[in-house]
Amino acid sequence: MELPSKINNNGKSLKQGFSCSRNGDLITNRKFTALVVDSDPFIQILEKAILESQGVETQYVGSGIDALNLLASGENFDIITIAWVLPKMNGVETTRRIRAMGIRNKMLVVTACDIEREKQAFLDAGVDEFIEKPLTPEKIASILREMQNA
Repeated sequence: MELPSKINNNGKSLKQGFSCSRNGDLITNRKFTALVVDSDPFIQILEKAILESQGVETQYVGSGIDALNLLASGENFDIITIAWVLPKMNGVETTRRIRAMGIRNKMLVVTACDIEREKQAFLDAGVDEFIEKPLTPEKIASILREMQNA
């Protein structure tokens, strides 16, 4: 789904690689890409819409295996959001295998589960941030600013 081109208060089109926060402030001049890995179609659409609202070009897949296959095909993403509960291979194992492929992009776990043991398993697997649901435009804007300044 392609969102229409938006113009921020600086007159720059988001399709030119600029992203805006909800109030129209420019947050980055770099075009970021993201992959949403979640088996729930509602969450896929919601997270895609949130990321795209911040100017992030986004794709989604429904399983860890689909994510691994997509990444193995040569697709690159700046950000990967990943759920814990996935069919056939959970989010922790998917994260571990993505990192084993040498992929070092920003990885975010987005989950309703905030149990310390699971959080630690994801961190040990190589995830960068653990985000308790819901994912919000403000959280994404903060991450994009951090990535822009890195």
